[in-house]
Amino acid sequence: MIVLIYIIKTVFISGLLFGYYALFLRNRPFHRFNRIFLLSIPAISLILPLLGFNLPVFWNISSAVSPVRLLGVGRGSFEVAITTSASGGSGSVLSWWMISGIFSALLSAVLLIRFIKTVRFLFLLRKNKPSRQLPEATVYFVHEEGTPFSFLKNIFWGESLDIDSVTGNQILRHEIFHVKNNHSLDILFMEIIFILCWFNPFFYLIRRELRTIHEYSADAYASQGLDEFAYARLLLMNESGTSLSLTHPFFKNQIKKRITMITRIKNNKRALFARLMILPLIAVLIGLFSFKIGSHFSRVTNKFVRVVIDAGHGGSFTGTQSGTLLEKNINLVIAKKIQTLAQEYNVEVVMSRETDITPGSSDLHESLEYIAALPKNKDAALFISIHANATESAHQGKLQMAKSGFQIYIPKNTSEVYVGSLKLGSIISESIKSDYTVEPELKQSTEDGGNILILKKATVPAVLIECGYMDNPNDQKYLQDEKSQEKIARDILEGIKKYNSEYTGYQAAPNTR
Repeated sequence: MIVLIYIIKTVFISGLLFGYYALFLRNRPFHRFNRIFLLSIPAISLILPLLGFNLPVFWNISSAVSPVRLLGVGRGSFEVAITTSASGGSGSVLSWWMISGIFSALLSAVLLIRFIKTVRFLFLLRKNKPSRQLPEATVYFVHEEGTPFSFLKNIFWGESLDIDSVTGNQILRHEIFHVKNNHSLDILFMEIIFILCWFNPFFYLIRRELRTIHEYSADAYASQGLDEFAYARLLLMNESGTSLSLTHPFFKNQIKKRITMITRIKNNKRALFARLMILPLIAVLIGLFSFKIGSHFSRVTNKFVRVVIDAGHGGSFTGTQSGTLLEKNINLVIAKKIQTLAQEYNVEVVMSRETDITPGSSDLHESLEYIAALPKNKDAALFISIHANATESAHQGKLQMAKSGFQIYIPKNTSEVYVGSLKLGSIISESIKSDYTVEPELKQSTEDGGNILILKKATVPAVLIECGYMDNPNDQKYLQDEKSQEKIARDILEGIKKYNSEYTGYQAAPNTR
């Protein structure tokens, strides 16, 4: 899901920037600026979503008192491993993400092969051909259709056109300009970007526009000191063109646009305005995609809230298993991350366990009773249990598409803490979804007994968070990544802090038990 969100952001940013180009810059006579701008669009759109500058909360005070959108509640089937030591295999399920990744890689491979073949052909085209060495480039005389055209430091010249004639000299000036300004490197760069990001249609449009700008600037250079209309007639003298995508053919390359550009009257005031307008657009994009509100830089409230953090399972009760990866260990790592970062969010943590033990008792039922009683015994205001899920059929050895994403369980509607749990679950869900996919509704267990014991006996607002599916390769990778574990912890703490600032009056001295 993170990859999909990243792709959507890159497409949106590149589309917005290309739209600006089409509206303000296209077919304008400032070719160098347009060239740099178009080349920067892929870099900006690919890098900007990866940045994560934190803004202090006081920049957005309204966020501390913004209304909470309460989620709907649906029935869910809680992991079998809550009462058994189940183990499920992984790696046999082919998810949609894997299928999409394989398809994308195959298409990129096809485009790469075509690219390599074209480059190889252009280098082989020089072999055993008569040539002339110039200070800027080497001219090769060939029989290839569509000449003259240039690639890197090579100019390929048709034998039917006299290079020493007046016309030949004018065309040669045009191709030398391509060589001197390394226009082929621009095309190679965009080809590589397109191979990797073929799904972004704006990169294709940028590549096409970039070639047009190359021709505009080469025409402007080659026509200096000449009658503009005479040079325009020169462009029409030959209708042939090359189909090689990496070259700069003189003929049959945006001829109509090039003639229009040669004869266009410049307007410097409009040109300056069009270029300056990019500054506020870049500022807006950075604000939208690179900054996020981070509460750990400033305090909206001085209230400390004491929260029981339960690292699900432990000891002989391993929970879900995927290969050698045990749920109990993942749960404990995330719980301890929350404990480590808690003070930044005015949260005091009471852990159900801090090592690989079964909390309270070696008997599962007694252990769950012990955990459920912790909030009352420790005078805590909230209860959060950390778990990891698995696709139901994984426990039964069946082949089924692995599910993905977080789930949040709350007590039944009849519970005295239902309303508070609904608010807490909704806030935490809203916080998590900025970093990973999460079920759009909260869940209530359909297991025998009517509810999960630790939620059924909750005395304070309580949620149980399933942090992804261990039998899903993407979720498993996310759960095992240290940076992702910190994101999970911070998202949960962010939710706790927001809930604390809006709904609780509890205040305790930090680091007291």
